[in-house]
Amino acid sequence: MYIRLSFFLLFFGFSTLLFSQNPAKKEPIHKASANTINSDNYVKILWLDNNGTLQLNEDYIKTITDQQRAALGYIATDVGGECYWDGEKKADKSNLKCKLLSALNLGYQCSETHLSFLKKWFKDDLKVLERLQYCNKTDSSQKIKDGFVTLKMITNQSTIKIIYSAVGSDSNAQQKWSWTEESTYSFTKNGIKQTDRKNINGLYN
Repeated sequence: MYIRLSFFLLFFGFSTLLFSQNPAKKEPIHKASANTINSDNYVKILWLDNNGTLQLNEDYIKTITDQQRAALGYIATDVGGECYWDGEKKADKSNLKCKLLSALNLGYQCSETHLSFLKKWFKDDLKVLERLQYCNKTDSSQKIKDGFVTLKMITNQSTIKIIYSAVGSDSNAQQKWSWTEESTYSFTKNGIKQTDRKNINGLYN
């Protein structure tokens, strides 16, 4: 009797330990399951730390879709994000390396890799295509510049929304400005369009 009781207790303890070591399956956090955008599901993509250095959510960026890359890559076309010349500055300015674009695997700022990818995904958005004809190359050491402060993104089944804040400065005129912008995109498996873009705080200089 004692042997049976000891065996039962030993088996019960082992079973409890075994099941306790199997963690519950976690749901992915980078997409909202509902058809409506829920502000609780925004994912922070980038931010400035206490030293003013741009930080990226690199683990999340590695998991995003091409549609999300296109939306982020388009935003990064207009706003600086720690952009510096990769080595000596070339005569055609073709080697401007920006932190966010590099993380998105989109090459140098305004490069063929960068722009051809955006033109492919925004092929049916004439307004975006027109904007991409004028791509500025501004490195972060220039006297007139701007840059990201924060950027967050939310994605559901067919919509992407991005909200970012940025600051700009003109050291010659001793001026600074800041703004926050919200943009919305609809997408399919073959393309993406910007459906709304608005300034929700401050002014772009």
